[in-house]
Parts: sequence; C-alpha cells; structure tokens
Amino acid sequence: MVSGDESRGRVIRMPLVVLLLGLTPLLGSGRAGGTAASGREPLGAPSAREGASDADGTSTTGDGAIGDRATGDRATGGKGASRSGRPGDLVRYIPVDGAPAGIRAWRVVYRSRTFGASTVQVSGLVLAPRTPSATTVPTGGRRVVSFAHGTTGVADSCAPSAAKPPLAAAAWMFSLVRAGHVVTLTDYAGLGTPGEHAIYVAGPEGRAVLDIARAVRAIKPAGAGRDVVLWGYSQGGQAVLSAGAQAASYAPDLRIHGVVASAPLADLPRSLAGLEQRSDGVGYLILAMIGASDADPRIDLTRYLKPKGRHLLTVARTRCAPDLLTASTGVNVRAAFTQDPLRQPQFAAAFARQRDEVTRRMTPTLILQGDRDTVIRRQDTDSAVRRLCSAGTTVDYRRYPQADHGTILSASMSDLTTWITRRFASHPQPVTNICAVQPAPTDPR
Repeated sequence: MVSGDESRGRVIRMPLVVLLLGLTPLLGSGRAGGTAASGREPLGAPSAREGASDADGTSTTGDGAIGDRATGDRATGGKGASRSGRPGDLVRYIPVDGAPAGIRAWRVVYRSRTFGASTVQVSGLVLAPRTPSATTVPTGGRRVVSFAHGTTGVADSCAPSAAKPPLAAAAWMFSLVRAGHVVTLTDYAGLGTPGEHAIYVAGPEGRAVLDIARAVRAIKPAGAGRDVVLWGYSQGGQAVLSAGAQAASYAPDLRIHGVVASAPLADLPRSLAGLEQRSDGVGYLILAMIGASDADPRIDLTRYLKPKGRHLLTVARTRCAPDLLTASTGVNVRAAFTQDPLRQPQFAAAFARQRDEVTRRMTPTLILQGDRDTVIRRQDTDSAVRRLCSAGTTVDYRRYPQADHGTILSASMSDLTTWITRRFASHPQPVTNICAVQPAPTDPR
C-alpha cells in the first residue's frame, strides 16, 4: 500500500523505495500518465519488439514457440499467444533494454488461476544475472526470489511492468540479481492484462506469485531452478503470505524455502479500520470494495456509493493509486458511502476471509515492520503474527523503531538479504522463532 502523504512526501528523498512500487514513473509522467489510456502498452497486447531474438537466439515470436516448464509442451508466443494452458505455463517473453551491467531482463506473460478452474494471462518482469555461458549456472538452477509489489492501483497502466523507464519498478531488486539470484516480479492477474485486478484478494495474488516462479524455468537464459523464496511488500506481503499458505497444495513442484513479508497487509479488517481514520482512507476502502466485488459478482458496488463515492470509483478504475488517494483526501466515509462498508456483512466477511487465508501454517516466515508505519500499523502486524504463531508457522519477527511505511525497505534490506541467503544455503541455519522464544506480541491498545 502507499500512503498519499508518504508517496507525495518521499518521491524526491527516497526514489528507490518509490521506484519499487512502480509509482514514481506514474507520477513523473504527469497525470495523464496515470490513466488507463496512457502511452504504456499493456503486455497482453503484441509488442513491436516481437520477432526479435535475445542474445542467446531465443525467439519471442509465434514461430519460435516457448518450451513448457515441465513437459516440453509448447506455449505459443507472439501474436499467436495461447488461449488456454496450465498454471505456470509461459506464454511470451520479450527482452527489455536498459538493464544495468551484469543483469538481463524480460517482460513476460504467463498463465495463472484466479477464481475458476480455467487460467488467465498475467504479466510481469524477470531479472537474471548476465553470464558468459551456461556453465556458470549452478547445478539445479539458480535460486529464485519471487517478489510481489505494493499498491499501484487497478487500471492496466498501473502495472509495474508497464512503467517508464522499463525497469523502474525493479530497481530495488538489482542487488539480489548481482548476488546470483533470478528475481521475478508479477503484476498480479488483471493488472496489465485483460480482466479485473481483484485487489487485496489474497488467493489470486498468491497464485500469481507462485506461477511466475514456475514460468521462469522456461526461459533458458535465466537458468532458474525450483528453489524459491517469496518476498512481498505491503499488498505484496498479503500476496506472498497467501502464496506461502497455498504452495504445498497448489505448486508442489516448487521448493519454497521461506516467505518474507515487509509491512504486510496481513490483517485486512484491522488495517482498513485504521486506514478509515486517515484523510485519504476512503481511497483504500474503495480499492478493497473493488476487490471484494471482483471476487463476488453478487456484490453491487453502486448500491453502497453516493455521488462522491461513484466519482472516486471512476478515478480508481481509470487512474493509479496516487491519483486516487489525492482525490479521496478529505473525503469522509459518510460523504462517499451510503453505509460504512466495514459494517456491512458481505464486505466484513470478504475482508475477514483475506486475513484468514494469509495467516495459516506455512514455511518459515520473516516479518519486517516499522514502528512508525501509519499505513500498516505495528499493532495490526502484531495481530497477524499472533495468528501465524497459533497456526504453527515459524515466525522471525523484526521491528524497526524508526521506520515507517516507506523507510522499512531501506531499514531492513540488509537483514532481508542475509535471511534469504541463509534460507538458500545447503544446510540452512534454524530460523529464530518468536512464537517459541517469547509470547506472541500483545496489542498495546
């Protein structure tokens, strides 16, 4: 998630943090750049670069179909993109220019599952070390860090892979790639590809995180293996916790070594209740209601919106998160909604399901939280940690007294990279478990 106050106040002071969210390009290109009609090309459409070959001669056209990750079946790339397939099938990959020395990058389209049994196309980015030969790839393939981004919005132009410059949203990942890892960055289903982005709905987010880690194995120059750590920030924290909870049953072909959640949206009902009190909180409620209605078509959003709320709904569907938060600043719940959505049974139940889905038992998990965060508050993350402990998850919970929702990334990056390195070790050290070492954190209120 991104606070309207923090996004506006930190664009200059903390460019890399905002680049990670894919928001600086949206702000920097002017307000028109935040619209769905911007000059950015949704990755679901054919690219002008299709028909080219990357440095290894891997074709990205329909004629040079991309080999499937597991069976050798072929998923067509280019204009003949496949319309069906399994979760994790790679549909297309296109080289991206502008990567730093020693790094190569691709924009990708792959298949994932949202709510039904069929699959949909999802876009994203892949980064990998640029090496002189395949002999430098370790036995079993390179380790993969599958990253999930924070709130950018629901319009297709808000997809991080569509940012300008092309790798703006991936800048924070370069150090992990230089350390020898492959990094994947999903846009989530419906964000940059046809369909709706069910924002703050945990299931599809988590499956998108897992399926891009499967799909990258079909990009031979990347050299990716099956060993994966999941990392997400804010909304992405919700996504990777969902992925961790689903991994054993949904993606047993992956070896998930750990989950890292930075300032995670893990207790959606509590976080929305806190955000509701902020000057820009109505914007977050609008987004959460969009996600709930996408997950349950029986919910008629317009029934709960006054004219001001309907205006904000239009902003949410056509522009990106900073514009929505700006438009909603100073608008209170009574002015936007016919009834407070947090007190309506269908919304309350939908939001509670997201919390329950991400606080189940999973692989060892690192939670990183800033005590000064006013978007994802410490007490809300404390609540999620208690639930994870109760479910039997091993939780390493680290708090940073001076960090807020933006600075948590820079404050915790050293701890995060060390933790990931140790989880990928041949004989990983035991993870510090707050659930076993001391009582789960208590709510100070």
